[in-house]
Amino acid sequence: MVVLPPRTPLPAGAVPSFDELCVRTASRLGSPVALMTLVDEEGQALPGAFGLAEPWSSERWTPLTHSFCQHVVTSGEPFVVANANDDPLVARNHAIMELGVIAYAGVPLIADGVVVGALCAIDHKPRLWTDSQVEELRLLSAEAALLLKKQLGG
Repeated sequence: MVVLPPRTPLPAGAVPSFDELCVRTASRLGSPVALMTLVDEEGQALPGAFGLAEPWSSERWTPLTHSFCQHVVTSGEPFVVANANDDPLVARNHAIMELGVIAYAGVPLIADGVVVGALCAIDHKPRLWTDSQVEELRLLSAEAALLLKKQLGG
């Protein structure tokens, strides 16, 4: 099993190009929320976000108790949930009550060959994610990885 990295490559805070990518992600997947996260052992930074409620939209960080994306990072694979209330891995996650995460589809965000976070789409009601939607997330995540590399000066 992969462990979480000790630190994210960027501190918490909005990055306009990542926010714009999240707007496109939500539009293409028809979801009310999309996030680009960077996950470490302390929590997840949200440099890209669309549709996120306050205070999370301003804080741009959540503890791991509020993270579905940590499962993408530790597995290195997409994580798809139709109804979080029925999924034993996340049914007790605080994101359900505090952020309204019910349906989730996330794919790895890779920097220098390492999974550092996820690009995800979120819905506030149960929904089935299609294979083509997960593939669309993969394509957008590859774009996010290029943006991240540019942001880090690489």
